[in-house]
Amino acid sequence: YWCADRSAGGWAEVDHEVAKAGTVGLPIGLAYYKDDDIGRRIASWENVTNAVIHARHSQGWFSNMWEIITHNKTKGELQFGRGGSQGGRSWCRCDQCTYAGPWCTRDDDGNVNDDRLIGGAWYIENIREELDAPGEFYFDEERKIIMLLLNASEAKDHSDDITVIVPKLATLIAIDGADEITIKNIGFRDVKHTYLEKHGVPSGGDWSLYKGAALQIANSLKTNVRGCLFSHLDGTAIILTDRTREISIEENQFEFLGESAMAAWGHTNEWDGRDGRQPRGTLIRRNIVREIGLYQTQSSAWFQAKSCGVKIVENLFFNMPRAAININDGFGGSNWIHHNLIFNTCRESGDHGPINSWDRQPFLWDASGKYGFNTPPHTISQNFLIANYGGSQGVDNDDGSSYYRIIDNIILGEGLKADYGGHDSYFANNLVIVSPYDGQNCINVNKFKPNHQHKFIGNVCAILSCSGKKIDKCSIGSTLDKCGSSKSFPVLANNTYYTKNGNASLICDESTYTLGNLQEQWHIDLGSTSFILPEDNKMVLWLFDRVDRLQQHNTFWISQ
Repeated sequence: YWCADRSAGGWAEVDHEVAKAGTVGLPIGLAYYKDDDIGRRIASWENVTNAVIHARHSQGWFSNMWEIITHNKTKGELQFGRGGSQGGRSWCRCDQCTYAGPWCTRDDDGNVNDDRLIGGAWYIENIREELDAPGEFYFDEERKIIMLLLNASEAKDHSDDITVIVPKLATLIAIDGADEITIKNIGFRDVKHTYLEKHGVPSGGDWSLYKGAALQIANSLKTNVRGCLFSHLDGTAIILTDRTREISIEENQFEFLGESAMAAWGHTNEWDGRDGRQPRGTLIRRNIVREIGLYQTQSSAWFQAKSCGVKIVENLFFNMPRAAININDGFGGSNWIHHNLIFNTCRESGDHGPINSWDRQPFLWDASGKYGFNTPPHTISQNFLIANYGGSQGVDNDDGSSYYRIIDNIILGEGLKADYGGHDSYFANNLVIVSPYDGQNCINVNKFKPNHQHKFIGNVCAILSCSGKKIDKCSIGSTLDKCGSSKSFPVLANNTYYTKNGNASLICDESTYTLGNLQEQWHIDLGSTSFILPEDNKMVLWLFDRVDRLQQHNTFWISQ
């Protein structure tokens, strides 16, 4: 997708350079200043054989890894070898997005004449001179020696009887072409990392991933994975590929994983997926996922690309670097995300939420021809979503995401973001308690085509970040459309807003209008009201009331 000159969405202007240049914008090495502390430290490294550098995208969207193949101390350069395909997007140059690199240079007139790539945080592994913390190790390939740094108690009590396990396999079980297999009460651990293996971009989202996992399931019907423990795996735990149907993954625990917990990756003939070579009808139920993405920032509890009809119900997802649920495209629709508790996501990144989606490419998926390029809706209902850390919205319907029904959820954080061509979604009957983040508040949407706008109806939104008497500080959110654009303006009605001063306003095309203005002048948000924010204990009672209603249907994650 990003190799085409018609790509669109956030940062597409950066990725257009891929089509022009014929190559992805990624570094081939690292140059360091020889005269500062870090440079002198790097210059002290005697051997970089088998060293691996991990570097993040400047916005923290993903991590790239490379082997270091040479170290030129005279020039102060490390040259990269194998790797680099782990992220689905280019890095940004200084002359493209100076705001992402405050150190980018300018001339006397303020013009940027700097074409260096902007990276994020980085670290390096397998350097003997950096062996300085308990638990770290260094492998000397030439001498066939592993140096393991112990803490004081380990060195005193166990230095003579330590067992070191070196994982050799990336896959422990592979199922291909077999149906109705049950994998139950099995422990999976100690598979080797795959972050240096060749990765692929499955569709027009931001992701790139390795097509493999500890447990691989392909071309299978009604296989069930239940009651298993996936722990201390350096790659992804489970991946579904090719034609799978009605696979169920239930009541498992996933912890301390290098990459994602569960993933699905289907195939199409370019935009045509009517031959059905995709995972369809998957059930993800009552799983606990925590502490994942230890190597790859771009990791999720559940990821899907060119897959549809997935039911994600009654799961507990927390403690991960990016979104817990990531839908890379809108292929086939009919996904149902229901009764999940998700929190502590986006701990190492931003511009995301506990649930994230993209939908930049249309696909044919229905062999009957009934739907064409359209899809049945995706439903996100009765979840408890806490958008803390870098999670800016409970649901981030990014670039083109369409046909979402987001209904009756509890969201702590900001509510809904939908931009760059998304359309025909419905956000209704949600309780949103907005804590300060970046001002998107209840709703933040882009422009719509006539008669394809989003609907925002019957929600309760309490904005904790409002301060003083400035109405823009009490904004319920924003749209890039002009107020009064009746056929394309989002439909708002029957919402209840709470702010510190009782005012509510909406930003339309950078102009701010009070709720009264909207209703009287353009008949926008009719039936909606605004009130002064109640005491904290009353809002806690709101939460208890909503949770009680959820508990009538779901006891799993509440008991957990």
